[in-house]
Formats: sequence, C-alpha cells, structure tokens
Amino acid sequence: MRKVLVILAVLMLCVLSGCEKTDYMQDGTASLEAGRYEEAVETFEKAVEEEENIGEAYRGIGIARYELEQYEEALKSFEEALKYEIEKTPTIYNLMGVCDMRLESYQSALNNFQVGITTAENAEEDYSEIIREMKYNEVICYEKLLDWNNAKTKIEEYIAAYPDDSEAAREAQFLRTR
Repeated sequence: MRKVLVILAVLMLCVLSGCEKTDYMQDGTASLEAGRYEEAVETFEKAVEEEENIGEAYRGIGIARYELEQYEEALKSFEEALKYEIEKTPTIYNLMGVCDMRLESYQSALNNFQVGITTAENAEEDYSEIIREMKYNEVICYEKLLDWNNAKTKIEEYIAAYPDDSEAAREAQFLRTR
C-alpha cells in the first residue's frame, strides 16, 4: 500500500509541476514549420531515441536535412523512415530522387522518380504537381546518364502532357539535336 501511495504522490507532483512527457514529434514538426531545421533535427533525433514514432521521426529528420541541403544525410534518413514502414508517398520518393540528383547518383534518382510516379498514379490523392516534377526530372536523369533515346522519349511524353512548359520545350529542342 505504501508503494502505491508513493507512486501516486510522484504522479501528482508531476501533474502539479507540469513534468509531463515531451512530445518530440509535435515539437519537431513545429520547428520544421518555423524553418528552424537544426532544432528540428535534434528534436526528431530525441524522438528516435525515445522510440516515439520512429519512422515519422526519420522522415522529419530527412525533411529538415533536405532543407539544410545535407542531401546524403537526408537520403539516409528517408531510407530509415521507409524501413520503419512509414506511408510510401510520392513526396518521399521525389525528395529521395532530388537528393540522389544532388549527389549525382542519377540511376538511383531515376529509380526513385519511377517508383514515385507509380505510387502517385495509384494514389487516391492528387499528386499531379509532384508527378509533373518527377517526370521532368526523369528526363534530366536520362540526359546525365547519356541515355539520349530515353531522354528524347520522355521529353516528348512530357511535352504532350504539359504543353505549357516553355523550359521543357527548349529542352526538347536541345534533345532533338542529339
């Protein structure tokens, strides 16, 4: 009985003094939204240590590191997030693909964009802007890989889908000379 009373007293003391458990996910998200990316990384890392929504915490770390232009670390964090079975959204594959492009890993980037496009096309949500970005990035990846035939094919498909994109029209003109 005495043990129960001591536990209740400690709990009451915590409640009265405000020593409740920190919500690292909420704090990390607030830091992200406020543009305090270093702080967000630190807070999400605490969530990982506390085993609080580990996959989502890694996603948060990845986004913060992406914003800090720490692409290698961001990519590792996104990969960890996927290991913890977060929802596989087109957005995460797009971010991973862009990280790969920044790291000049164009084949890996291409793979991520292709998975992202397939994921987006099978999703119930509207990912049309992300699909557009990934499809254009596919063209760039093929160019960087010197795969001119696939680059030409993809730019023609892109222009057919997005005829208003003047930058893509210039890119298509360039590829037609290859």
